[in-house]
Amino acid sequence: MLDRSAELYDLIYRFKDYKAEATRVVDRLLALKPECRTVLDVACGTAEHDRYFKNHFEVEGLDVNERFVAIARVKNPECRYHVATMTDFDLGKRFDAVLVLFSSIGYAITLEQVASTFRCLRDHVTPGGVILVEPWFTPESWKPGHVHMVTAEADGVKVCRLNVSETRQGRSYFEFHYLVGTAEGVTHLTEEHTLGLFTVEQMKAAFGQAGLTVEYDPDGLTGRGLYVARPGAP
Repeated sequence: MLDRSAELYDLIYRFKDYKAEATRVVDRLLALKPECRTVLDVACGTAEHDRYFKNHFEVEGLDVNERFVAIARVKNPECRYHVATMTDFDLGKRFDAVLVLFSSIGYAITLEQVASTFRCLRDHVTPGGVILVEPWFTPESWKPGHVHMVTAEADGVKVCRLNVSETRQGRSYFEFHYLVGTAEGVTHLTEEHTLGLFTVEQMKAAFGQAGLTVEYDPDGLTGRGLYVARPGAP
């Protein structure tokens, strides 16, 4: 998943305002924990947010995709990156803030895996630290049958990514179709993605099971909501 398109990722998401999102995160973290100094970016992808976080914090990141991590290391040599899955990792240290952004938590797929992820986040945040999780769609907000298309171009490369949203076995599913055009010709790539669909109450319960107190902001950073959690039983 995303292995074949890793080199296209930043091109495709050029429309995303990482700087504005990162600024909102920084403001939120400093309001919640003014002494925040260290940040762990879980499921960091190519670490575009970290380009801005590193101006304020000491940043580490992790992602299951080795190609993403390689890109992140080149992009942010000041930061430290790890190849690991968010559902089961142990870095042996704690951070003032732990983040799971851009709806990456959806790739946990099941509530059991979500709870496992939250336990890992708990074990990596300092006492009094902050956990921010940007959720994927809820079952009610997911709209199957929608056709989505993104196009982008730069440096002699043109990309079109097309997919139709589906629901399979209660989970969101889509197959990305990429057309990649260069001077050498046109290539067609496909990728399948499955993400879990969880209600707000299910997510809150999973935080509680992991020993975290949580508040839910329905607007969040991009309109998808945001969970703000801290260590301590509800």
